[in-house]
Amino acid sequence: MDLEEKYAIALGVLSILLLGGGTVLGKALADAPGRVIRAVLPIVAVLTLAAYGVFVVIARHNVKG
Repeated sequence: MDLEEKYAIALGVLSILLLGGGTVLGKALADAPGRVIRAVLPIVAVLTLAAYGVFVVIARHNVKG
């Protein structure tokens, strides 16, 4: 298994973890007031983007090609 394939699998696992976390957060915020949702969701979106960004930086650093 190539290093690129390992990173592809790891990206899939990261996606599944983020999906699961989003589902749990969605269920937790289902009954929350609108102001709480408007405060939390942008923060979660930025953290999700950062997680993918860090993953891509690490993968690009380690996979030469």
